[in-house]
Amino acid sequence: MEHCKTAKIYLQSALIAIIMLIVSCFTAPDGHAHPLNNGYSQLTIEGKNVHFQLFLPEPDLLKFDTNGDKELSGEELDAQKGPIASYLAEHIHLQNRGEEMAFSLASLQKIDREMIPGVQFQLEFQSQQAVDSLNIAYSALFDDADELHLNFTTIIEGTDMDQAVFDTLHRTYYFESLTKQSAFTVIWRYTLLGIEHILTGYDHMLFLLSLILVVTRFSDILKIVTAFTIAHSITLFLAATGKVVYPSQWVEAAIALTIAYVAVENGFVVRARWRWLLTFFFGLIHGLGFASALKEIGLPARYFVRSLLVFNVGVEIGQLFIVALILPILFILRKKPWYRKFMLGTSFIVFVVAMYWLVERVKAMI
Repeated sequence: MEHCKTAKIYLQSALIAIIMLIVSCFTAPDGHAHPLNNGYSQLTIEGKNVHFQLFLPEPDLLKFDTNGDKELSGEELDAQKGPIASYLAEHIHLQNRGEEMAFSLASLQKIDREMIPGVQFQLEFQSQQAVDSLNIAYSALFDDADELHLNFTTIIEGTDMDQAVFDTLHRTYYFESLTKQSAFTVIWRYTLLGIEHILTGYDHMLFLLSLILVVTRFSDILKIVTAFTIAHSITLFLAATGKVVYPSQWVEAAIALTIAYVAVENGFVVRARWRWLLTFFFGLIHGLGFASALKEIGLPARYFVRSLLVFNVGVEIGQLFIVALILPILFILRKKPWYRKFMLGTSFIVFVVAMYWLVERVKAMI
């Protein structure tokens, strides 16, 4: 009878986990945008001109596929250069001091960016006066091709760099020359970016949650957090400074795998005394993920080292906030006789979500 009761409890937990997974798949975003949705822009300001390099993924440009084969050929791009230029001119606007800048499409070519096929456009914008501020309006693809499209934008002026991310809810950005901003302003911005990244990085948060679910001593939690901090700091600095080069898609898939592994291990771990060693190894992988995010954001050349340092500090602040928020709840729940069932059920949910992310990220590489 007791075995039947236990089996019933596990069955109910599994059903609840599956339902929650289905809901989360349709309502909660991934820890990172699906790579096929990503566009990238680099705006370089030189005097009265802005050189605008734009990459858009091929699947979002199939409206210009005239033969219907789901691919864009060089011939199709050349033949459609006029309509493409009109489309981009309609959906991308730059203003300098309130003055609309003149648009032209200089070139376009098919390229692969991190194994994702797409088209790279070279746009040129010209003003009547020297550019010292920009109002950028970007609405390409959102309403007619892909509402989940993201465009990671870097703005370069001399040795300074700024960043923005455009999505369907954020279609404008105001840029003002970083030369007018103090080191404190830039440092504050990158600290906030580090905090934002960890708090919106659902995969990193699930990884931390999985790690501490089985921990019963505060000293073990301290070791785990310290190991994770040291490990991801090492690879973040190595990758950001160009010492380590890696395919970001493989890293994102590996991060999902680390979450799934820890979730499975939770069912067999009796004591978490040595879990900090596993955390250190997996933390090296997560650090590469942080570096990928920082690569999309960009670092100002003038304050490169300081911005890199405070971005990492921001990540640590966000990480400590998560742990401080979760720990009191877990310490209370651990006193309950049913805590192990709760831990196993939660780990099961984490495992299924992580496997879902893994499949999605592997599919993006194929």
